[in-house]
Amino acid sequence: MSRKLYIMRHGETLFNQQKRVQGWSDSPLTEVGIQQAEDAGRFFKERHIFFDKAYSSTQERATDTLKLVTDAPYEQLKGLKEMNFGIFEAREENLLPKFRPGANSFEDLLVPYGGEDINQVGQRVYQTIQEVLDKTKDDSMLMVSHGAALWGLILHLKITLPADFRFSNCAVCQFGISRQDLSLEALINPLTREEILL
Repeated sequence: MSRKLYIMRHGETLFNQQKRVQGWSDSPLTEVGIQQAEDAGRFFKERHIFFDKAYSSTQERATDTLKLVTDAPYEQLKGLKEMNFGIFEAREENLLPKFRPGANSFEDLLVPYGGEDINQVGQRVYQTIQEVLDKTKDDSMLMVSHGAALWGLILHLKITLPADFRFSNCAVCQFGISRQDLSLEALINPLTREEILL
């Protein structure tokens, strides 16, 4: 049986509810977000999925989600942080620049505004995962991160997802680990119990 890594987006936050950009800024989980994280925790228990170790970004919304999902020992990692949105942090989402025709991310559009390139984000998240894999032999790990950070990782790994796919709150990517290689096995919505096997 291959080692497993489950990477999950945090639960709903106040800024999610208000349709504001979060990025490196933070806002607390809403009551809905708390319930989502608890539901995700129940999903893993129902599937008899337990974690040897857990990791979250250093942002409150990710760490709070993790603590509601599992009681496994955990560590915060800066490399799992959300994308930096520059001057758009905490602003209304409709102020963000529009994707270029045919694009499925902001690419480098935020760089002139003090933000990150999605490729840099994907590289940062991937490097952080590799550093964890270099120092542990754990069979089952959970990481709680963020929507754009997850999308950056998917782009870095050159994985093609459905064109209209977005990471909803508490969405999970299940990866198999062979040596240091990551293989996406499933996209899971623990709130609806839907799984897309890949």
